[in-house]
Amino acid sequence: MKIRTRLLLFLLPTLVCSIALVSILLSYNWYREIVEGFQTRLKAAVITTAMLQPSEETLKIIRDRLEVTDLYHVPLNTPNIDTIPKQLHITPIYKAKDGNKVMTGFAPIHDSNGHISGLMAADINVSLIDNKFHESLYLILICAGVTILIVVATLFVIANKISIPVARLNNSALAIAAGQYGESIPVRGPKEIVELANTLNTMSECLHENINRLKDNSFLRERMYGEYESAMLLQHMMLQKNIDDCRSDAVAVKSITFFSESPRGLLLDFPKQKDSHRFLIHMAEAEEDGFEGMYQLLTKYKLFQEGAYESTILGQNTTLLLDRSTSTLKIQGSHEPFIWSLSQKQFYSPSENGIVIESGDYLFLFNRGLITLYQDPLRLKELLSKVLKVFAAEGLETTAAMLHKELSFATRRKELEEDIHLLSFQILNA
Repeated sequence: MKIRTRLLLFLLPTLVCSIALVSILLSYNWYREIVEGFQTRLKAAVITTAMLQPSEETLKIIRDRLEVTDLYHVPLNTPNIDTIPKQLHITPIYKAKDGNKVMTGFAPIHDSNGHISGLMAADINVSLIDNKFHESLYLILICAGVTILIVVATLFVIANKISIPVARLNNSALAIAAGQYGESIPVRGPKEIVELANTLNTMSECLHENINRLKDNSFLRERMYGEYESAMLLQHMMLQKNIDDCRSDAVAVKSITFFSESPRGLLLDFPKQKDSHRFLIHMAEAEEDGFEGMYQLLTKYKLFQEGAYESTILGQNTTLLLDRSTSTLKIQGSHEPFIWSLSQKQFYSPSENGIVIESGDYLFLFNRGLITLYQDPLRLKELLSKVLKVFAAEGLETTAAMLHKELSFATRRKELEEDIHLLSFQILNA
């Protein structure tokens, strides 16, 4: 139900009933005034004629001017005159012999000696009172009807002044709900409606700004998410795919990886060698975070493979050459790997001429993020030593699983700033 209809249904019956009640009270009061007026007219007629004792012609003139039905003299010898008070008196309305309802006024007539010689009487037909009241009642009804029409018109105008701005606000709210943000709502009306319109305008502007901000954030989030997914795919191609594709009987490889919010690429490759006794491992780390850094690393590595550049173009990189004919491992590059002797249960000491290794020994390569996590290579070496002393004899699978648990525990205690890569190798055929 519209607000205009609500206002009319609520206020109109109340006002109409109020006007009707006032009209009834006014009619009742007016009827009393009319009756009192005719009583006063009767008193004036009988008092005047009683004092003047005029002739019949004068009585007729007085009767016509005072608009009384009859004006006559009542002698003292009239039957039942004793029942009439011998003073100024107005009777209640009664039914006359001719069947008409009348009201009579009496006044005593005094002679020269001051004695009552008779009564002067005047009759007024009640129909005159009724006609006068009906005329007044018609006037009251006409005024009440005009008042009701004016009230209805006024209520309609007031309701329109309230309902039209409210309807505009409703349409504007629907427009905002439909996505039309930032549009101003021009509304005129009562102060409360104008304040509500200003509030809606403020809300619309805020929604417009927030939606734009959300769109920008969503675009950036989608872009970042797309770059992150692309970086993860590229990282898989540079690391895990190469591990999965490695079919050499020289080593077994397991990768332990924990990614941060800003991944940094790590490349692992096993270039083919002409001599079947030689097995080459090459690892390089990107200089920048994200997809861009991985792409640059991959591009530089391809140029390095083509011989266009030396390995220094790759930045932080390590090359390991396993010569199975002499069971030696030569290391070159910025990363110093950890090599564990299964028989001696300790790490080999680094050597420029290479390290003589045995089948079953372990080799560990890692990125800069792992050193950052433990803050000192010696602490990382202690962790590896603790696990290897217990589980190295059980094989690479078990050792890698235990190292993964240890690193998971360490990463839960501290938020990762960089990716963590630990590459575990076990020499199968030295």
